[in-house]
Amino acid sequence: MTGKSTTFEVQVLQDKRWVLAEVAGDEANAVAFADNLLQKGNHQAVRVVRDFRRMDGLHSETVIHEKSADDRKKGDLSVVPVAEAPMCRGPADFYGLSSRQVIGRIFRRYLDEFTLTPTELLHNAREMKRLADKDRLLFSAVDCVSTLQAQASGEDGKARRDFLHRAWDEAVARARKAEPDKPPAATTPLAELVAAAGGEDEERAYRCRVLMALCLLETRSWAGKLDRALAWATEEGAAAEQEVAGEGAPARMALVDGVIADLLMSAQLIQDLMGFQLNLGTALCHMCDLAAGQAEPARFAPEAFGALNRLLAGRVLPQAREILLARVIRELRGANPLSRNEPGREFEMFTQLLDRLIPYTGMVGGPAAAEAVAQRHMRLHNVGGATGHAQAVGGMARVLGDCCRQTHYLLALAASSLSPAVGTMAIEALAQVGATATGIDAWAPRRLSPRDRMAALAACNRAITAAAVLPEGLRADLANLTDLVMVRYLEDEAVIEKIDRPDDALALRAIRLVKFCGSGVLIPGQSLDRARRRVIDHLRQPQFEEKFLASAGDPAQGERQLREFHRLLVESGFR
Repeated sequence: MTGKSTTFEVQVLQDKRWVLAEVAGDEANAVAFADNLLQKGNHQAVRVVRDFRRMDGLHSETVIHEKSADDRKKGDLSVVPVAEAPMCRGPADFYGLSSRQVIGRIFRRYLDEFTLTPTELLHNAREMKRLADKDRLLFSAVDCVSTLQAQASGEDGKARRDFLHRAWDEAVARARKAEPDKPPAATTPLAELVAAAGGEDEERAYRCRVLMALCLLETRSWAGKLDRALAWATEEGAAAEQEVAGEGAPARMALVDGVIADLLMSAQLIQDLMGFQLNLGTALCHMCDLAAGQAEPARFAPEAFGALNRLLAGRVLPQAREILLARVIRELRGANPLSRNEPGREFEMFTQLLDRLIPYTGMVGGPAAAEAVAQRHMRLHNVGGATGHAQAVGGMARVLGDCCRQTHYLLALAASSLSPAVGTMAIEALAQVGATATGIDAWAPRRLSPRDRMAALAACNRAITAAAVLPEGLRADLANLTDLVMVRYLEDEAVIEKIDRPDDALALRAIRLVKFCGSGVLIPGQSLDRARRRVIDHLRQPQFEEKFLASAGDPAQGERQLREFHRLLVESGFR
């Protein structure tokens, strides 16, 4: 805090002379006012001078901020064209992640210039006004977005444009109304911000974001803003689902997730977080690992990397994860080589990235990622058109190898926005998989453990049964095939017999079987029924509970195991 002896003069350059334009008592307000004057284009230069009145009555002046019109012109703050803009119909859409992604991309140059996140911009009236005063930046962005939305929806372009302008004006008014009389300190804990927000439901969440934006605006560096957000995230109770006072209050971690997601839209912050990377391919692999919460910090990575990785591992930052994967998909779809300095490793980097994007649990990033993979495959082979699309289907099947990963890729590709011909080829390839792959070796490699092989096949079955893009008959055939493959594996490897060994105590055998049924590695159908029947056979034997307790040896331990067994029965769907 500065005392009354310190003031801040905003001066403008006119006819080679500095002229006083405003006197402020706060440095941040003075700098913002000066920048706003310069952006209007009416002055050659602006500066902020700190005036300190000493005890002897004399004044000491220091120039703390200075910008010229030439400096302003050097930085290109024009809008960045975007290819798509999801529709927004109301406030919830306007502040949602999809909208913030568009804002983050279309205003990228402006946001980078002033180190702003979309959340800060949308929740602070002064920042919104400053952007609106910047030449025709806002109008150009609205024209771009409204045109895309009108084309996608069939609405009138002018009506869409008018709606977006009204939405912007309403957002400015709402932010101005929600601004507190006294802004919070930059280091205010999130719990205090939530308590001070007031309101109910969505309005309370909005007011929380307004206060958070005010705190973040005090820091003019990406790293500093991330540190602040991570400090909020690691507060005691922040990760709880509804750890706030008041009925219907927003979950605190969801608020933090939105801020961190916005920060990760900055290419500069991503580059700093990734640390030293050999090439684009390793950087994208590292980014996928971070999104999964499984990354190791690279050389020169900041300390914040570890904290962010732990939060992503805890599955409490879904928006942040989506932003990271969106960047991976954009880069994969682009033309930049994955291994610029070593072109011979281009395909190697591609396959390493495939290991992250197409694990046995499913296609990470969904149809958009599958489309990007296909486009990169075509670029690697320098083939386009129908031939390139055919190679993106058949060639990728050979690259992926086993049928589980092929199926995840082909299902996502069939649902992508590529041409209908690609979707048809993907579905035909899936039908071919069903006609030839009858053993588990074709679906999951031997290098995986037995449990992982079954889990891979079960995950593949779930993806097939949930795939609306598949014709009903083919979906049923593939689902039945994977179930049959699982049954054969259980028989060939005597999996159930190994779990239910007769030499073991009945209590251990029964508990192991029920856990196996509820583990998710079996497919609902013949394979799961086979394991459930073994459990039911145990339950139907005479004096089952007495035998169960006797096999435990210690009566107290037997009672605990019996209670555990009954709990597992319920969780596994037994009645």
